[in-house]
Amino acid sequence: MNMADMLPFLKKNPAPLPRAESALPVIAPIGADVDTRPFRVTDPHYIAMALQALADDGDLVCLYPSAGEAFLSGRITEVRPQAGELLIEVKGALAPQPEPGSVLLVSMPLGIALQFRASGRWADAAPGAPLQLVAALPDQIVHLQRRRFPRLETPLGQPFRAEFMLYGESFSMGVDDVSIGGLGLRSSAHEGRLLMPSQQLRRVRVELGHGASPLVVDLEVRSRRAFRSFLAGEQLHFGCSFMDLTPADHEALQLRLGRLDAERTRAAPPRLG
Repeated sequence: MNMADMLPFLKKNPAPLPRAESALPVIAPIGADVDTRPFRVTDPHYIAMALQALADDGDLVCLYPSAGEAFLSGRITEVRPQAGELLIEVKGALAPQPEPGSVLLVSMPLGIALQFRASGRWADAAPGAPLQLVAALPDQIVHLQRRRFPRLETPLGQPFRAEFMLYGESFSMGVDDVSIGGLGLRSSAHEGRLLMPSQQLRRVRVELGHGASPLVVDLEVRSRRAFRSFLAGEQLHFGCSFMDLTPADHEALQLRLGRLDAERTRAAPPRLG
């Protein structure tokens, strides 16, 4: 399998020219109050490809060393999977500098926060020369896309499913939740092994319960989270957003959400007191 096909955001053309030093923005780390567990990615091939995409496109990376400078900016210039490391050219800082130790690195490709922590050291450089950071490839990254719309959990006992083709195979996953912005899909760990954040699913047939006509939509995977079910064992949850929803589908979805909300309200137990 070609990993590049699993990561459509790696195919941006052409790579942008580096921006002027004065135009470099500050990319703040993801807030400590954000639960990043649903957005953690541990697949080593995906991690290497995502970092290579940052290098190819010249995306800005902000560095927060545990020692030395409080904040540095740079760009990944080389990813070396075989050596288990990557090389980052740091802007606006010259050798020598205190050893950085553990470094938090944050980027924002396509407006989606990508963050990881890695141990690093400065490459050998003459005094006054530009700094280059040699960092270990991380064993996990956080690929964050915040949910913009409130969601409704799907009721039990009704057909809420999403069916699609991927790499010549047919898939059928349960729909756990739905919003005007997207769906939450559930699968076994084996069935969902090919799905990764930023992957696009074309012509997904979505069933939204009794009395609702199926929708055919395009989805983009935004998050991936593993969890364990007492009955079903290891499961995966995928947060997906709609891509270019048609006005007719948008109207049908709003109508279905209104009915779901009304059904949920009727099913709720009465308040006491």
